[in-house]
Amino acid sequence: MLHVFRVAVLAAVVWLVRQQHVWYVAQVQGRQQSAVHVDQVLRFYPRAIELSQWNPEHGGQTVLDSDGRPLGYVVQTSPASDAIIGYAGPTNTLIAFDTQNRILGLEILKCGDTWDHLQAVLGDRRFLKSFDGLSWREAAARQGADGVSGATLTSLAIVEGIVRRLGGEVHSYRFPDPVTVREVQPFLPLATRLTAWKEQPALLRVEDADGRLVGFAGRTSPAADDLIGFQGPTDTLFVMDPQQSILGIAMRRSYDTDEYLPWVTDDKYFMSRFQGMSLSELADLDPAEAGIEGVSGATMTSVTMAYGLVRAAQAVWDAPSAVASPSWTIAARDGGTAAILLGGLLLAFTNLRGQRWVRVGFQLLAIGYLGFVNGDMVSQSLLVGWAQNGVAWRLAPGLVLLVAAAFLTPLLTQRQVYCHQLCPHGAVQQLVKNAVPRRWRPASRLPNGASRGVALVPFLLLVWVTIVAMRHLPFNLAAIEPFDAYVLRVAGWATLSIAVIGLLVSLLVPMAYCRYGCPTGAVLNYVRLRGVGDRFQARDLAALALLGLAIGLRLFAG
Repeated sequence: MLHVFRVAVLAAVVWLVRQQHVWYVAQVQGRQQSAVHVDQVLRFYPRAIELSQWNPEHGGQTVLDSDGRPLGYVVQTSPASDAIIGYAGPTNTLIAFDTQNRILGLEILKCGDTWDHLQAVLGDRRFLKSFDGLSWREAAARQGADGVSGATLTSLAIVEGIVRRLGGEVHSYRFPDPVTVREVQPFLPLATRLTAWKEQPALLRVEDADGRLVGFAGRTSPAADDLIGFQGPTDTLFVMDPQQSILGIAMRRSYDTDEYLPWVTDDKYFMSRFQGMSLSELADLDPAEAGIEGVSGATMTSVTMAYGLVRAAQAVWDAPSAVASPSWTIAARDGGTAAILLGGLLLAFTNLRGQRWVRVGFQLLAIGYLGFVNGDMVSQSLLVGWAQNGVAWRLAPGLVLLVAAAFLTPLLTQRQVYCHQLCPHGAVQQLVKNAVPRRWRPASRLPNGASRGVALVPFLLLVWVTIVAMRHLPFNLAAIEPFDAYVLRVAGWATLSIAVIGLLVSLLVPMAYCRYGCPTGAVLNYVRLRGVGDRFQARDLAALALLGLAIGLRLFAG
């Protein structure tokens, strides 16, 4: 029964994280939009007493004075702006009009972006007043916008939401710079000018000096501006020959992390992956089904570019704008992960683990393939992401198998297959342990007092993980564990420091990080089947504390 209790506690925490995320998404997408109250409009209408119900004439609420006379009306950009993502989410903006259909001002009702971004926008009165005095038609026709420094994505998304709500033509406020001849010339050297193509406004005609057609050019913005990579959207140029066969692509501008971008543009295989495709083939493409994998170290950025190209091609052909859901695809990397997993299970449940050369060889294989090649590791950032957004069954079946084995083997068999056989960082520590003679180590473990104190580290880290997950704090959970250190292209200083310090301590105290610092290992160890003699322990109190924290955060938010 105690084992069932522990599994139930873990499942309850995961369920609460999921429910909190669902609630959060509903909030930021404006799905729980409510009527505007009179106190929210007093700064625009000092004599306002009440607001009417929804008025179909203007799609908002009429503002009334004490005699029931209209002072103007207000409209909200949601739900028209719900799909326009700024830095991390959409914004619902109130637009106040006078009786002459001119804008009195703007008010942010709800913002799905971070607190810092929102405060930067609220602190820029010039930006918030930039619509003042414009008529409905003038505001809807607005094409240019200056973003707020430090909150560019948030502010430009607000402008786009206003224009879309007022029925204006969609423009790319995030990527306002038009495509230039210089950008096209690496693919079409004869290009001299670009002209609009009336038959297909989403594309540009590329002409030579004599006005002859030499090809076409297009870009993924604005069709794919709502596709977010790691931190933001990316505008990708695609150039075609006169038969509309793709000659090549180029990254124009991206709001993703600068350090990730060169990994994508320098990956010649990915950047040439779409060459030779016709525009109709690109519009029908499912990147996952076609085996188009992300660039290692910049997966989200590159995958977003791929789906953005599909979205742009669909826009040209006037096809449905939503890219189809990824289909189930098993790539070579998934087969490799599954093979490593099978080897780990054989070591755990057979006598092979007693043969040193087999054990060491497999440890080196796990470090190399799961760590440096694939980066397939169980971590808090991965588990939280799956708890919030769902398991990546289709995109990463090999990784799903690895995580399933990590939890099911201790849950059902008492064996810690992942921690003892498959974890790359654990394998490195085992090699270090075997390389240092026992007589050189000052102790096999920390003194009891120090051990009890250090043992709180995983629990405290899990407390922080719970807070970050439930409150959607802008914190990279990969920074609290050493696993990203094996993905050298994206390894930050925090994760590298944890990896190096953990290994140095392991020279003195064997398996130090696994025993005293790993929150993921602590979770796997908590659900391990322990037999009939097991009793309620301190770890159960810690788990109940985490559950109580999650419940409190959920109730406080909801």
